Amino acid sequence: MNKALFEIGVEDLPSSEFDSIVEQLKSNLVESLERHKLSFNNLDIFITPRRFGAYIEGLPLKQEDQKEERKGPPKSICFDKQHQPTKALEGFAKSMGVPVENIQFKSFNGSEYAYIELVKIGEATKKVLENIIPEVVTKMTFKKPMKWGTGEFSFVRPVHWVLALYNDEIISFEIFGKKSSNISFGHRFFGDKIIVNNIDAFFEQLRNQYVLPFYEERIQKIKKEINAIEIENKITVSIEEHEDLVQEVAKMTEYPTAVLGSFNEKNLFLPPEIVTVTIKHHQRSFVASKENKLLNLYISFQDGFGREQNVVSGYTRVINARLDDAAFYFEDDMKAEIEERLKELSEITYQKELGSYRDKVERISRISEKIAQMLNFKDLNIVKRAGLLCKIDIPSKVVYEFPELQGVMGRIYLQHKGEEEDVYLTAQDHYKPVSEYDEISTNLISNIVSLADRLDDLVGYFGINKIPTGSKDPFGLRRKTFGILRILITLEWDLNLNDLFNLTLQTYLETNNQNISLEGKEEILKEFIDNRLATILERENISKEAINAVLINSFKPLRAYLAAKSLDEFLEKEEFQDFLIAFQRVNNISKNHSSLDYQGRLFVENEEKILFQKYLEVKTRFEEYIKKLDYSGAIETLLSLKKDIDRYFDNVFVMSEDEAIRLNRLGFLKSLAALFYDIGDIERLYKG
Repeated sequence: MNKALFEIGVEDLPSSEFDSIVEQLKSNLVESLERHKLSFNNLDIFITPRRFGAYIEGLPLKQEDQKEERKGPPKSICFDKQHQPTKALEGFAKSMGVPVENIQFKSFNGSEYAYIELVKIGEATKKVLENIIPEVVTKMTFKKPMKWGTGEFSFVRPVHWVLALYNDEIISFEIFGKKSSNISFGHRFFGDKIIVNNIDAFFEQLRNQYVLPFYEERIQKIKKEINAIEIENKITVSIEEHEDLVQEVAKMTEYPTAVLGSFNEKNLFLPPEIVTVTIKHHQRSFVASKENKLLNLYISFQDGFGREQNVVSGYTRVINARLDDAAFYFEDDMKAEIEERLKELSEITYQKELGSYRDKVERISRISEKIAQMLNFKDLNIVKRAGLLCKIDIPSKVVYEFPELQGVMGRIYLQHKGEEEDVYLTAQDHYKPVSEYDEISTNLISNIVSLADRLDDLVGYFGINKIPTGSKDPFGLRRKTFGILRILITLEWDLNLNDLFNLTLQTYLETNNQNISLEGKEEILKEFIDNRLATILERENISKEAINAVLINSFKPLRAYLAAKSLDEFLEKEEFQDFLIAFQRVNNISKNHSSLDYQGRLFVENEEKILFQKYLEVKTRFEEYIKKLDYSGAIETLLSLKKDIDRYFDNVFVMSEDEAIRLNRLGFLKSLAALFYDIGDIERLYKG
C-alpha cells in the first residue's frame, strides 16, 4: 500500500485557528487529489500547537492514463481534388505530433471531422504530490496571518520545518523558504530531532519524543489524567461541563500532563461561579468539588512532565492573587444600591445613535411590558422590573474584570438585594440563546425580556443604517434574529413581527430617538428574516419547496414554521400533487386579476354554483383550522375542493365575452386562490 505524509512545523498556533486548519487542510487536499486523478483509501489530519499535516493511505503508483479526443478540421477541407492531404490536415497532424495517415475521421453533429485519440500517460504519484502539497498549504487562509523575515512570507505562523514523504522517499519542494526533508522535531523541551526513514514509524517516533500528534488522542489523555486524580483524591471535576476547556488544553499542549494544586481556602465564600471563572477562564484550570460543594483544589495541565512543583507553585500564586482581587471587587459591588447602579448605566454609552445603557434598559422595560400584554400576561410590573434591571451588572467591578460573568453577576447581585426570583433570573437568562444552537431559557419572563432586548437591537441598528453586509455583522444581528425566531417558535408565541417591529419603533420615538426609521428598509429586513427562518427550517430537514413556499409568511414565524412542517408531509402524497395541479389552474388564470370582488348572483353555470357553495363550506372549516394553527387539518380541507375545481374548468369558460361575468369569475377564483396564501405561496410548490 502506497502512503504519503507531510508535516508543516510552525511556531505556536493560536487555538482559534485549529478547527479552520483541520477543515481547510482536509477539504483542500481531497479536492486537489481528486482533481489530479489520484485515488486514496484513507486520509488523516494531525495537528498540535507546533505542527500540522496529513497522512494518506492507499495511493496509486501513478495517475491513471487519460484518453483525450482532439477534433480537427472538417473532412470537406482535408483533401484536394486529387484526394491529397491539404495544408489544413497536415497542420492538424503536425500540431498533434502524428503522421497524417494516423488521422481518423468521425461524425460530429452530422458532419465528419478529422480527429485523433491521444493517451496522456499519468505522472508518478510522487511527482504529482510535489505540486499538490505546496498548492494545498499556500491556499489556506487565516484570521490573522503573520509575516516574517523581510516580509516576503505570510502564513498562520512562521514555518520552521517541512517534512514530506511518499513511502520512504522525500517529496522534494520548497515552501516559505524551507526545503522539504525527512526531518521532524519532537517536543520543544523534552524531544529531539527526528529522522524519518520509515513512514509507518513516524507517529510512534513522535510519541517517543513526547508529542501526541492527534487532537483526539490528547483529549483522551486529558480526560484520563483528570479521572485518575478524581479517583485518587475522591473529588469530582465534572468534565462534561467543561468540555470546552478540555478542548482548549488539547489545543495548547503537545503532551498534556495533569497536576493537582490548592488555593487559599478563605476565598471559598465567593459565589462558585466567580471562583470557577477565575480559575477556568484565566488559568485554564479545572475546579474540584466534593458532594456538590466547591473545594479549594484545582487541576491544571503542563505541557510535558517532571515540573509539578514549579507548575503548581506558579498556578497557585496567580490564582490566589486573582481570587483576592475578585473578593475585593465582589464585596465592593454588593455595597452599591440598585438606583446607584442604574445611574451608572446612564454614563455608559450603548451605541452613539441609540443612547446609553440606561436608555436601552428603559426601552427594554417598555417593550417587554407591551409583549407581555400581547401574551395576556397579568403581572406586568414584574416584567417591567425585570426589563429595567436586566443589565444591572454592566457597571460592576466584577464584570469589568471578568466579562464572562456578565449576567451571572446580575443574578447574584439582584438576589442579594432581595429582588423577586423572576427578576434576578432574568438578569442571567435573558442573554439566552447565546448562540444559534443554544437552548432558550426555561423562565417565561426571561424570554419576554430576551425578545425585547433583541428587538431593540434589530430595529435600532437597522433604523440607523448599521445593517449587516456580506460576512460582516459587528453587532451580531444575525445571531440575535435567530434568537427572536427561536423564542417565538419554541414557546409557540403566535406574534406578528410587523407588530413587534412597530411597537419597538414606537418605543424609540417615544423616548426621544427621532432619528430611528425603517422606511425604505422593509425589503432588506424581510430578506434578513427570511434567511434566518430558512436556516432554522433547513436544520429540521424540511424540503426546499416547503421552505420557499412559507417564507411569504415569515413575519408570522410560528405559523410559517408549522405550515412548513405540514406542507413537507403533504408534498410526499400523490393526492396533494394532484390537488396542486388543479389549484395551479385556479391561481394561474386569476393571479393577474387585481380584485377579490365577486357576486354569487352573477354565477350562471351549475358547476360554478357548486364550486362556490363548496368554497363557502371549505373556507369556514379552513379558517377554523388556521385559527387553531392546525395546518394539516387546513390542507386536508383544501384537498376536498379538487373534484369540483376540475369539474368547473371542464364546463365553465372563465374568459367570457360578457365583461361582468368574466370579472366576477376572475374575482371568485382570485378569492379561492387566496385561501392557500395562509399556508404559503402555492407557486413555489409547482414542480417541473
